[in-house]
Amino acid sequence: MNLRRFENKARQSWWLTHIEAWRRSGLSRAKYCRQHGLTTATFGRWLNDLAGKEAARRHAEYQAELRRQQHREAEEKRRRRRSRFRFGVSTDARSRALQAFWAMHVEAMNWSGMSVREYAAALHLSPTSLRKWRDRLDDGEVDIDWRAHLHPSARPVAGTSANRTPSETGLTAAPSDHPASPRQPLRRFFTDEQKRAIALERNQPGVSVSQVARKHGIVAGLLFRWGVQFGVAQTKRAKLAPVALTDDATATLRLRDLVQPPDGMTAIDLPDGRRVFAPAGVDPHAVRGRVIGEGAAS
Repeated sequence: MNLRRFENKARQSWWLTHIEAWRRSGLSRAKYCRQHGLTTATFGRWLNDLAGKEAARRHAEYQAELRRQQHREAEEKRRRRRSRFRFGVSTDARSRALQAFWAMHVEAMNWSGMSVREYAAALHLSPTSLRKWRDRLDDGEVDIDWRAHLHPSARPVAGTSANRTPSETGLTAAPSDHPASPRQPLRRFFTDEQKRAIALERNQPGVSVSQVARKHGIVAGLLFRWGVQFGVAQTKRAKLAPVALTDDATATLRLRDLVQPPDGMTAIDLPDGRRVFAPAGVDPHAVRGRVIGEGAAS
């Protein structure tokens, strides 16, 4: 190799211009040479001579890492673009498949106790679409049994007995001459009056929200949503405080006057100074006679 060629100032300036342009281009060495009609080997020799072998190696590693970073950024953009439109489900109510899809998700959301925004974020759904379909199903605009649209192998078997034969499951049963009775809808609908009445039940003394939910076969989260919808606020439970009574009769009477009868009850004073609560509208003399008679008998 003629080393005197590397001492030529004109050649050095010419190759320095190309090396600097290559560094700023972000292209690989081979691609840059193809674009400008250069020989890769000659380009490498001038790069080693002008920039040094170590600097050339570090720059090559930098260029490779830069290309990998650009590739990762492009993949991330494509992934975001796919995820953005992956769950863009239409809200057209004419498609039975869409009705079954959203009915399944609305039922799962109601049983989960999650809000619309929480459930939609967990499953990458559109909260607006989920809210629209929830309102359609609650209003009775759409009535569909989404389980009927499942493949027969994916449908749940009615019953929990392990002794049933395959023919009893309905998957391999022989066709019958008698037409099957129409299936009852699995989804129940409540009127506004029923929803309000159920929401009011949780405010009854000694009744918890879970008990009301189990009684009517709904989830607890639905009770809270109905309470907000109809403006039925949950009353706070009264907190009891310990009270020490003295022998002073005056203090006892004052404390007795502080205790108010519950709703639907009336207070009846006894001859010995005691007070009892009885349902409103009863005869006070009958109540006094019964209480005094029971005390005498004991």
